[in-house]
Amino acid sequence: MWSMTDRLAVAKIPCRGGLYTNEDFLTLSDTAPGSATRLVNFEVSPYGGYRRISGYKYLDASYDRPAGTGAALGLFIYNDAIYAARKEASGTDYDVLKYVSGSGWATTSLTSGQSATSVIRVRGLNHSITGNKSLILTDGINYPMRLVTTSWTKLNGSSDVDNAAFAEVYKNRIFFAGMSQKPQLLVFTAPNSDSDFTAASGAGSINVGFDIMGLKRFRDALYIFGKTNIRKLTGDSINSFVIEEVSNSVGCIASDSIVEIGGDVLFLAPDGIRTIQATERIGDIELATISKNIQQTLNLIDTDFNYNQLCSTVVREKSQFRYLFGKSTLTANNTTGFLGALRTSDQRTGWEFSELRGFQANCTVSGYIGDDEYVLHGDHSGYVYRQEQGGTFQDDNVFAVFQSPYLDFGNTEQRKIFSQITIFTRPEGDNTFLVTADYDWLDSDFSSPDDYTIDSTGGYAEYRDTQTPYNTAGFVYGGATKPVIRQGIQGSGHAIQFKFVTTASANPYTIFGFAVQYGEAGVR
Repeated sequence: MWSMTDRLAVAKIPCRGGLYTNEDFLTLSDTAPGSATRLVNFEVSPYGGYRRISGYKYLDASYDRPAGTGAALGLFIYNDAIYAARKEASGTDYDVLKYVSGSGWATTSLTSGQSATSVIRVRGLNHSITGNKSLILTDGINYPMRLVTTSWTKLNGSSDVDNAAFAEVYKNRIFFAGMSQKPQLLVFTAPNSDSDFTAASGAGSINVGFDIMGLKRFRDALYIFGKTNIRKLTGDSINSFVIEEVSNSVGCIASDSIVEIGGDVLFLAPDGIRTIQATERIGDIELATISKNIQQTLNLIDTDFNYNQLCSTVVREKSQFRYLFGKSTLTANNTTGFLGALRTSDQRTGWEFSELRGFQANCTVSGYIGDDEYVLHGDHSGYVYRQEQGGTFQDDNVFAVFQSPYLDFGNTEQRKIFSQITIFTRPEGDNTFLVTADYDWLDSDFSSPDDYTIDSTGGYAEYRDTQTPYNTAGFVYGGATKPVIRQGIQGSGHAIQFKFVTTASANPYTIFGFAVQYGEAGVR
């Protein structure tokens, strides 16, 4: 029989590092004890810890989807308004509808002529190179369309841009690519125009030598992505444009994975999530893989997954991006995705990841309307949701789990008797979560105790939180009324792992870290 020791120890574990699926138990215990071996529907908070994500709600509960049939094909924010593309209820074209608060989705003058046949996604590009705020739509099937205020125009000045899939602004021109009949062609307009394709005015085209998967302006260059190539265009005019090689071995496998966030351009490559990052040496470009910690999980994505269905969005106020792997044949609970966030820790800034479940998205958009950031997604049934709202996924419970590594506290051979866990948390309202302690790497010779139920109360404390205003009854400035939770635990083992689980409807909460109290078995 073991006797309790006078040498009680307390180990503090700050939550940082994000999801790790590529390291063994022993390494994580020593080098990243605050990381997670499972981290589902938690986000890496820039303020420290892991926060169970906010939910999403219908953009408008009374007008939950625009008229039509099938999936939401595209979402756009233009001129402080929200637009959506969806196939007509009858016919073969798609409409673009404008959301009007209080009265729902109204059709625009683009009501015919854009075939929905074979359209997977409609992409939007905002620009003002002509002096007017304009929105250009590309879908890979039809000629691009332009919206100025309320008027639509078909950009059919050149047959080369028929069925363009991508558009980007660079040097006061619009560049088009992704044409099925000319997949290697990069077409650009004349300066200060989005519709003039005449050579005499300065328009033209360039064959880049590979099938184009996407375009992105970054710093002072236009980056051109292929599946195994990346090149960049620099220069100011047709006479000075130069194409330089960035990589002949790395490219982009999912067009809509290309996002700009945190001063970087990120994209999904065959070997993981990569970034194009400017180094201190002017003109030098560094390609870096940022997803090595979760590469094993990335590799487990269904091999039948069509990367054309991946969509992405950014949450600028959190320096965060989200990859959503939607599939029309999957329910929302069975979908998967990834969340990446920039966090500064130990005077270093890096990407930390978690897994997303419950987003059945076919299109996304994010941007500002006034001072408010809108993060939206549309699903395969045409419904439009606003993320970062409430504590549920449109009234469905949010399954969330944070699972720590197995922690041996520097000694795998010493058996320990555990007595207490102290959880440092910030609830954003009343909630309940479960804590499970598992021992000795799930060795079948040792049993684990039952779950511990943690009830926590608190109020919202985030500026401009849309869920609870400051004058709401019960609001507690500064956050939780119970920021430190002490829970007695039972059990012994050489190592211990904790799992924090939310399965019911609950408000978001943050776990900043925890402390474990234990003694050494057999030591007086």
